[in-house]
Amino acid sequence: MNRWHGIDEFLAVAETGSFTKASKLLGMSVAHVSRYVSQLEERLNTQLLTRTTRKVVLTQEGQVFAHQTKQLQHAMDDATALLAEQQLTPKGSIKLTAPVMYGESFIMPAVHSFMQKHPDIEVISHLSNEQVNLLEDGYDLAIRLGHLKDSSLKARRISQRRLVICCSPEYINKFGQPHSVSELHQHNCLIGNNSYWRVKEQGQDKHIKVAGRLACNSGWALVDAAIKGLGIVQLPDYYVNEHLADGRLTAVLSNVAPEPEGVWGVYPPRQFIATNVKALLDHLVATVQVSDL
Repeated sequence: MNRWHGIDEFLAVAETGSFTKASKLLGMSVAHVSRYVSQLEERLNTQLLTRTTRKVVLTQEGQVFAHQTKQLQHAMDDATALLAEQQLTPKGSIKLTAPVMYGESFIMPAVHSFMQKHPDIEVISHLSNEQVNLLEDGYDLAIRLGHLKDSSLKARRISQRRLVICCSPEYINKFGQPHSVSELHQHNCLIGNNSYWRVKEQGQDKHIKVAGRLACNSGWALVDAAIKGLGIVQLPDYYVNEHLADGRLTAVLSNVAPEPEGVWGVYPPRQFIATNVKALLDHLVATVQVSDL
């Protein structure tokens, strides 16, 4: 049984001295108020009110109980008001993690502008390409790129990224331009964290193996190598957008480009997301739109 059950009704009767007035105050029927107060008295095994045809008065036990529960009611009102205030003005600490390059370039600038708007927010950020355990390490939010693995965590899509295959005009002038995936084996491909590229042919997602004489786990290093004509590279759009725009890189095999991948805000599976984390996610969704650059 809910220990709060009937207390609001009892206090309304105690304050107004009438079941009828209490029912009007609470917006419910007299029978409802009377039933809830009677159930409360039965649960406490104590008579709280003396009922007559003309008026309702508190018993001595009712006076003591009313005094104490009124304080509880005030505490509940204060707690509710505090939550409402926090929803209007996010407060408290947020611990988050994000991949290094993406975090430096896009997430942290957005976090900083969020903190400018909300001076009562504190942020502890850890940028790492290692995927941390949110629950074990106490993180409130993690930024994940690409396809999410099956997980009990909750996720919200913040933005998206496109994978682009490109090379320099100088490379094309010297070695020609591939017009199909099958021609890539004739070209020097710049290798990132793995030797497979994602493409989409005839509506099917595929992973194709590529090879070349340079492998590096830095996207910026691979961009530099591509600009200098060392080969063809596949990278997320935020690495190459600027260079595609200024002509130092040229997109190739655009007809087999895979569907855009999600950029996700991932958080622990609580029933209700913390107000400050929700506010930060709303801000990230509104401000991080990398693919439109």
